Amino acid sequence: MNHGTSNYPLEGVRVLDCTQMLAGPFATQLLADLGAEVIKIERPGRGDITRGVGPDVGDSGITAYFASLNRGKRSVELDLTSEEGAAAFVELAGTADAVVENYRPGTMERFGLGYEELREVDEELVYCSISGFLEGPYRELPAFDMVVQALSGSMSVTGQEDGPPARPGIPIGDICGGMYAVVGVVTALYGGSGGRIEVPMFEGLVSWLTERAGRTFVTGEPYPRLGTTHPSLAPYRTFETADGWFAVAIGSDGTWQSFCEAIDRPELGDDERFARNNDRVERREELAAELVPLFGERTNDEWFALFRDRGIPGAPVRDTVELFEDEHLRASGTLQDLEIGGVEFPYPTCPVQFSGYVTRSGHGPPELGEHTESVLSEVLPEAALSRLIGTE
Repeated sequence: MNHGTSNYPLEGVRVLDCTQMLAGPFATQLLADLGAEVIKIERPGRGDITRGVGPDVGDSGITAYFASLNRGKRSVELDLTSEEGAAAFVELAGTADAVVENYRPGTMERFGLGYEELREVDEELVYCSISGFLEGPYRELPAFDMVVQALSGSMSVTGQEDGPPARPGIPIGDICGGMYAVVGVVTALYGGSGGRIEVPMFEGLVSWLTERAGRTFVTGEPYPRLGTTHPSLAPYRTFETADGWFAVAIGSDGTWQSFCEAIDRPELGDDERFARNNDRVERREELAAELVPLFGERTNDEWFALFRDRGIPGAPVRDTVELFEDEHLRASGTLQDLEIGGVEFPYPTCPVQFSGYVTRSGHGPPELGEHTESVLSEVLPEAALSRLIGTE
């Protein structure tokens, strides 16, 4: 691994990416953004499952799902179930710093490509497995985001108070697993001695409960499902405006006073019913009766301008079209455009900024098998390569 004076934090790191769907590809895309060379191992003729999950980006034949999670990678078609494919993978592993996989537990071992086998090739290899669950009764359950969200408690705290539990709009179980995988891989690379890393989605998502878990331990009650309302702060919720929804986050009594001045309702700040946060929480329905009609009198843009001018925490609820037109995203440099299939494909880059490094951008997703020959030619004799790719 090169720790020299490169422009990218992970320049010189080679990662073999045996992942598909979301959790694993999200992790390896972050590693690619940080400068690692990521070689994506895909099933011949089929590739990652998400290559078949539309819609396509323009006329590229590449789906938006796949493009959003596999930028900047090199694609190699390799049948790991075959003797020749597995042997080629072992040769590649000898050139790699890390392997990341998210097959069901035991799959790579059945291929003869588990950690114990590959450490014989390189004892400093970092081998990261993303699974649904650590060892225990749930170990063999299929690791889908929906399943781990249901079991982890996150769905139970999401949704309206009088409605059913809801799955958060972002696949947080997958993303949680992917982010912990990056932490694990980078930590192991820093340590320099390699090793096996196990990253569970379920236990990872449980760790994200943080304060929700603490409140449960103290009260002995399930954390409440309250929509956008906070159980311990008020007003802390969304309000309907003249043209959308606006989120307000008042976290202290001082901010409450400033809020009342900003909305031209100073008398609410003097009202004993709402003087302290605990009072406002206890009388949240009375407070809502005062504020709901008020927010309906202005647009999201008008409220946002007022809140920004007065330094009050609040923002409009943006949809995913409005978001990518956001002036701040463009100004911060974390949103860039690719051209795929004749259309512009804006994408968020790695948001971590370093004083001495940059992160990669501008790299598109690979065609299936686009780099098979160029990558395998590094590790296989010409005759073996020809047999493998069928050109003999």
